[in-house]
Amino acid sequence: MYQPVDFASPQIHLAVAGIIVVFAIPMGIHALVRWRKFRKDPAQQQTYARRRDIGIESGVAALGIIAAVVFTGMFGVGWKQSEKNLEANVETRYVVSDVVMTSWNGSTALVDLVDANGVAATGIEVSFDAVGSPVLRDAAFGLDPKHAVEHALELRQG
Repeated sequence: MYQPVDFASPQIHLAVAGIIVVFAIPMGIHALVRWRKFRKDPAQQQTYARRRDIGIESGVAALGIIAAVVFTGMFGVGWKQSEKNLEANVETRYVVSDVVMTSWNGSTALVDLVDANGVAATGIEVSFDAVGSPVLRDAAFGLDPKHAVEHALELRQG
């Protein structure tokens, strides 16, 4: 019934990209330094084995950078898809429109939306119940009910 909302996997992809970059960039710099030194060495010290080792090191560094770029792309695509799914799930369950996610803190999201009465609501918390249904809560109304606007966050019928 509801589309999957998974913000953890994209964050794991970003962490993997970061770890790969931490190893690939120094390896690439080391290969560049070795290549420059290799070119300055006399001909009798420029062996095929050294050239091959520098090539392997350069190739591994390049593959690491490419992998990091791919994982970063996977992060971007996964995050955007989860964001769209969250917004669609909220609009499916509640009589609201123009849902826009503003932040995610690991267990809840903050969204801006227009409620059933046409009033713009900002900072509405979205959490999930045991079956994955989105649950809206107006944090401002819970903190200060005398001064906050009570928004119409009603479930859709049927």
